Amino acid sequence: MVKQRLVLAGLVLAIGTVVAVVGFHAHSHAHGDLRAIDAEGNVQVLGAWRLGTSAGGELPVVSSGNLRFELSNSDGVLHNFVIVRTELEGTELPMTRGQVDLAASGELVGRVQTVRPGITRGQTFHMPPGRYILFCNIAGHYEGGMYYTLRVEENPTR
Repeated sequence: MVKQRLVLAGLVLAIGTVVAVVGFHAHSHAHGDLRAIDAEGNVQVLGAWRLGTSAGGELPVVSSGNLRFELSNSDGVLHNFVIVRTELEGTELPMTRGQVDLAASGELVGRVQTVRPGITRGQTFHMPPGRYILFCNIAGHYEGGMYYTLRVEENPTR
């Protein structure tokens, strides 16, 4: 009986270690700020780039045109930033091997490659009116809720 409990405890510890090594986050905390900057230089903080049960959701509507997205990584792990134009819901993006299948998700607008801890990285994208999903495509992060839906309109009312 003691031997069976030790084996069971060892399995639980091993599974926990594998989950931690793979990088799946089941917690909820901010990993940095996500900002959009329009052609006139107006900065809009879209929200905290986060994982967990309070993550995901709808961001404020922004104006179409060239938008610079900046991601500040205040976490201790790597993140990236992908934008797809799609009619799918934020929770519906198809997955392959722990990552969003970009080819099956909609129109890839662009991406900001790996953002290391303590770094802010950004890039400008042309964003015509439409519906977009912004997400981190590091394995396990999208599934952990690190995504937002963004509507872009010609002249949104504020």
